[in-house]
Amino acid sequence: MDYDADGDLDILSGSYTGEIYLFERGKTGEYLAGQYLMNAEGTPLGTGTSVTPEALDMDADGDLDLVIGTRTSGVFVVTNEGSRSTPSWASEPTRLLTAKGEKIEGSNAHHADWDGDGLRDLIVGSESGGVRWHRNLGANNAPSYGVAATLVEARDYEERKESEGPSGPGSRTKVHVTDWNGDGRMDLLVGDVQWLYETLSPLTEAEVARKAALQPAHDAARDAYWAEVEVRNSYVGKPGGIPEEVLARCAAAREKLDPLAAQMHEFERKKSHIHGWVWLYLRKSQTGQSAAGQVEASALVRRPVDHEEFGPTKLELFATPLQQDASVIRVRARLTIEDGWHTYKTVPAASGYVPMQPSLDLPAGVQVIRGWQCASKGFPDPSGEAGTWFLDQAEFTCELRLLAETDEEVGVQLEFQVCDDKLCLPPRTLSLSLGRVVGKIDSPGLRLAKVDAMLPRFVTRWIPSKGSSIMPPGKTAPAFSLTDDQGVQRSSSDFVGQRYILWFYPKASTPG
Repeated sequence: MDYDADGDLDILSGSYTGEIYLFERGKTGEYLAGQYLMNAEGTPLGTGTSVTPEALDMDADGDLDLVIGTRTSGVFVVTNEGSRSTPSWASEPTRLLTAKGEKIEGSNAHHADWDGDGLRDLIVGSESGGVRWHRNLGANNAPSYGVAATLVEARDYEERKESEGPSGPGSRTKVHVTDWNGDGRMDLLVGDVQWLYETLSPLTEAEVARKAALQPAHDAARDAYWAEVEVRNSYVGKPGGIPEEVLARCAAAREKLDPLAAQMHEFERKKSHIHGWVWLYLRKSQTGQSAAGQVEASALVRRPVDHEEFGPTKLELFATPLQQDASVIRVRARLTIEDGWHTYKTVPAASGYVPMQPSLDLPAGVQVIRGWQCASKGFPDPSGEAGTWFLDQAEFTCELRLLAETDEEVGVQLEFQVCDDKLCLPPRTLSLSLGRVVGKIDSPGLRLAKVDAMLPRFVTRWIPSKGSSIMPPGKTAPAFSLTDDQGVQRSSSDFVGQRYILWFYPKASTPG
């Protein structure tokens, strides 16, 4: 993009630590050294970690603003308070919200006219994978974003071998919209990150001997380091914080352990490799489809039923009725963990660390038919002392059977402790809800209220009121103008050439 309107193309790049870099094109075509973008107060722009910027004139004032996606913090706009050729960035970023006031999340945020109505919509990638679309309900110079619609599914974690390759997009997706094949329809390019594994051949006799010779020094350095960690953690939450000398001793012990741990790591037989792929999703024909269109995706995608954040973690709760038995609900609790942090899968006895443990709070009328199972790999603590860790994310699943309607909500709790190499936060329990068990409106059976409460229900018979009339089938519908549930005025001309359903429901305090 041309950052300063001088006629050549520059590069804007985000970073893991949150700074945004400008690589300006030089006079002879080379790119100059990267520089931080600074705000009006002279400090680097900051909105979160793993940031991805897009330059766009959001307010139609003739200059370029910045739309910034982050790993877990949400999507932000930094307003250009300068000019097109000399940008000056606002001191505080503005969080993007939907028209209903809900936080918009996206590991990158890309604007494109997805539904062909002439307005720039917002398409976002996701830390946990998949792609979502927020329709622009306002105008290009004053966008108002609808609730998220899923374009590409967020796939469950799957451990795969290096030789197998990936089976589909992974996590931390970044998305770009383009007409890839020139058919006049917008397609998706989706980048990701994934981990593949390989198992090496067994250690030779010589390698076994070298490992045995290194083990005493490694274990001594490991024990010394974790002893210093225990001292450091004893100060957490106390007045005055952690003394500098304690932090220094801990850092020195870690510095001594790291090279020994690296050598011991060479003897491990299971190795992980980080990869990134770009996936192409071609848009299907829109005949008979909704305004969202469809891309080549193979499975039903559901958004989180509930979620909560704590420090460098985010807990999301998913629930899906099984196709073969709709009374059985598969529950999935997924904790996403920022880089540099970990939680515990297993811990040694009397270590003081808290392993991750999900639990259920079930009212009468809900039965467990399959208890919690861990769907994520645990990685050995590099020091060999603190059991196994969850890195990047941890996921647990269970299955429940709905037996009767309930007055109380179905609750899910997750107890865990999150640490980095310098600090352990106090143990935390996050509580989320699947809602009450209620009866289905249009068919026998039960459902969880928060899972599909907003699905449209179809009336099979209508009794007209006095003065109303029923149109004969096949007759052309009259023109209309109505306000939708987002507060936006819609008319029949918005849907020319499309099939659509008008879904009416009563307002509060009126007869239903």
